[in-house]
Amino acid sequence: MEDIVNNKIDRESLKPGDHIYAYRLAHTYSHHGIYIGGDRVIHYNRTREANKWNRAKPCRNCELDRNHLRGVVKSCVDCFLQGHHALRRFQYGVNVVRYLASWHGTGTTGISDPPKHAIRRANDYFNKKDGDGFGDYDLFENNCEAFAVFCKTEKAVSSQAWAAVLLLKAGVKIGRDRLLHDVKVHHGQEKHDKLKQMIDSALTDISSLRELIANLQKDQAADSGEEVMGSPVHEI
Repeated sequence: MEDIVNNKIDRESLKPGDHIYAYRLAHTYSHHGIYIGGDRVIHYNRTREANKWNRAKPCRNCELDRNHLRGVVKSCVDCFLQGHHALRRFQYGVNVVRYLASWHGTGTTGISDPPKHAIRRANDYFNKKDGDGFGDYDLFENNCEAFAVFCKTEKAVSSQAWAAVLLLKAGVKIGRDRLLHDVKVHHGQEKHDKLKQMIDSALTDISSLRELIANLQKDQAADSGEEVMGSPVHEI
């Protein structure tokens, strides 16, 4: 049975080739994969090594080793859900009105290929050495949703990552306006213009935001006559 509003499905409704997902961390993000049948899901993970003092035993059902997850893995549905009971089916061919009303990471206007192609692509990447054939994991550009969408369409895109980028940029712009006003009042037009150019340039590229933070730290230290002692730049 499927809940067409929330995309929820029960396990009996699963079909080989389905793009499925499950929310994690109180709906802050969703994890995606391709169901290939036989209670097995192929999904893409970032590299994760467990603490050697707190190692989990491999799953008795699918033998997934949670102590070492890298790249494309195959697991049972339970391991895919990771304790989150609600299973959902990603929607393809969504009309524009529904897409605008839906939450990011739940569907696309794109048309999926036949299920057998999604299964073949997922297996092809799983069978590559060490499961790393899909490249390095990147939260914004190469994540689990991008992998699942690629298996279904041969086009890698992640709407939840794109939404996160937009929210990040929106937040930066609000902070930018506050900062620029403050700098103009206290340090003059020249300092304002220089800072505005630096920020606006960084907003065109998500990777440049990291450099922007580092440059702002250096400028602040230089203005105060202090030395930057290797202060960490938080990942964005």
